[in-house]
Amino acid sequence: MHIKQWLWEILMPDSILARQHRLLILFMIILLAFMVIAGTLIVSQQRHLLLEDEHKRAQLELDLISQFISDSFLRRDYSAVSQFLRNWSEQREQIVTLSATLKNSFELISYQRKTPAVNSFPVQQTLTFSSGNSITLSITNDMLGIETIIVKLDQQLVLMFIAIVAILGIMLWITLTHIALNPLNAEIVQRTGQLNQVITENLRMGAELQVSRRLQQMVLPTQQELNQIEELDIACFMEPAEEVGGDYFDVLQHDGRIKIGIGDVTGHGLESGVLMLMVQMAVRTLLANGVTDPKAFMEVLNQVVFDNVRRMKSDKNMTLALLDYCAGRLKFTGQHEEILLVRANAKIERIDTIDMGFMVGLEKDISRFIEQAELMLAPGDGIVLYTDGLTEARNGTKKPYSLERLCKIVSENWHLPSKAIQQAVISDLYLFVEGEKLLDDVTLLIIKQKSAFAEAG
Repeated sequence: MHIKQWLWEILMPDSILARQHRLLILFMIILLAFMVIAGTLIVSQQRHLLLEDEHKRAQLELDLISQFISDSFLRRDYSAVSQFLRNWSEQREQIVTLSATLKNSFELISYQRKTPAVNSFPVQQTLTFSSGNSITLSITNDMLGIETIIVKLDQQLVLMFIAIVAILGIMLWITLTHIALNPLNAEIVQRTGQLNQVITENLRMGAELQVSRRLQQMVLPTQQELNQIEELDIACFMEPAEEVGGDYFDVLQHDGRIKIGIGDVTGHGLESGVLMLMVQMAVRTLLANGVTDPKAFMEVLNQVVFDNVRRMKSDKNMTLALLDYCAGRLKFTGQHEEILLVRANAKIERIDTIDMGFMVGLEKDISRFIEQAELMLAPGDGIVLYTDGLTEARNGTKKPYSLERLCKIVSENWHLPSKAIQQAVISDLYLFVEGEKLLDDVTLLIIKQKSAFAEAG
């Protein structure tokens, strides 16, 4: 009853697909068992045939040498018979023992090459000659050679079984795959193609982002350029949230004036990085063409950015503040984050720029929004410019870094050079976020008027 139930479960499972699987596997098992039994019978039959052939060959050799022995007996040359048998046995490597005894029990020869092994068999024959003499030959043959052949046959059979099992396994796998996965093949091919396209696109975009990031780094002011500005001690820092950042800053020296810009493109990534590079190039172009009026400078810059953003079919825009420094006088225009005016005694004045301009690239004409103002820097005074990626950076509890904390760190370290102040702020920022990822680009500029220049002026 149990066997019948087991067979029923195998042959009649719940689904037709499972039934096909099990029937195919059962067929493969039966075929493999049949081949194992057939192989075993073949090896056994081959062994029997080899042994039978060896006996026949040994018997035939005895028949062949009997004529020579008979002639020697007629001449009563027993020594020749003994020598012949010895030479013959030494030439036959499979012979391990040989003895020849006359009918009167006289032992003509007793030869032993080695002790007979287990796999040896004896052959004995009595030869009677016409002279009435007779000799009994006893020969023990070593079966090692035959056993070696049989072992090789066994090995070949095992290899054949392994090959057959492998072939059956491959056939079974292909069949099952065809039965079970054929409906999914089209979808797999489609998904694989889509995955390859995504991988290719990611590689392409990764290469583009690397190029864009490299371009951004190349156009940023170098420390050597900043050191050539004798009037000011300047330190800059920018850390993009992704491969390409949307923050903009620049420090340019032209005709005795210093142009300082800082901005923040909406979002971050490739489009924001392209807009940042566009603004950087526009600022340099206007400066090289002698546009010095801050309001006109901002108006033309906005028109260029607006037209290019529309051509790109992008919705990007940016905050932008432009500052012009000359001999202690600092003019500024444009809407961005607050400007921190830091006096030599480390007191900080926060200057709101909300009414100084408008988002660049959002409207074609922003002339009605643009205002300008100016302030004077005394010896040791300076300004701090930043983007909201710094003040809005959050720690694990989602608490923002805040403008107040920035002012506190700047005030505490204002007696130090600009580079040291910048390093103190960034170190405090990373200490505050406690390993959390920065979700926005971070830019910081520390600008101090050198006391020596102020006194000389």
